[in-house]
Amino acid sequence: MVGNSHHGRAASALTPREREVLNGIKEGFSNRMVGRALGISECTVKVHLHSIFIKLGAASRTEAVVQGIRVGYISVT
Repeated sequence: MVGNSHHGRAASALTPREREVLNGIKEGFSNRMVGRALGISECTVKVHLHSIFIKLGAASRTEAVVQGIRVGYISVT
């Protein structure tokens, strides 16, 4: 349970934009595609992803999506 509460606290720190980026990654979009969809540069997407990885304790895009699902930021439907 301690691990879950840690992720809950970290996930609550995600900004709305970071949540949008995470959702784009969940959809299978590349950084470029996420940037185009959100009207931001690919470099900015990379900055957001770096922050998401740190906040969720993730080492990969897949792990970030899994953690995002676990804490309720994104759904599989």
